[in-house]
Amino acid sequence: MSIGTRRIESASAGGSTRARTLTLWAGRSAVSIGGLHAALFAVKSRSEWGGWLSGALHGADPDSHAESLRLFWALPGGFAVPLILLGLLLSRMARTGHEVPRYVGWVLAGWVVLAGWILEPSGFPLGLVPAMLLILASMTRRS
Repeated sequence: MSIGTRRIESASAGGSTRARTLTLWAGRSAVSIGGLHAALFAVKSRSEWGGWLSGALHGADPDSHAESLRLFWALPGGFAVPLILLGLLLSRMARTGHEVPRYVGWVLAGWVVLAGWILEPSGFPLGLVPAMLLILASMTRRS
């Protein structure tokens, strides 16, 4: 089964190895960022877990549950889990020699820059690490 990618093949073995290494580190950094985010907010939101699991947010008035909603969107409803999944996918693609589409790094970079500009201070600028590694990997494959 294919996800629309192809194997990393380059005229020079060095370019291929470099692209795979950059992609692997992009995946590892994404997993690390997502994991740290999840761990931080798991601790911060510990007091809200019972309410979330009992359905306290079902049809809740946003004004009376503002803190609980904020914490919900920071952790289980946020981007930590998808970021971890993206990182795991990138790492696997690097290990199996599959090329990550060029747009992934650019879209990730655009998203974190925009989100970081809207919500500052935040951890969004950390997302530039995997984004730049992916962009460098795609540039390595082209040259």
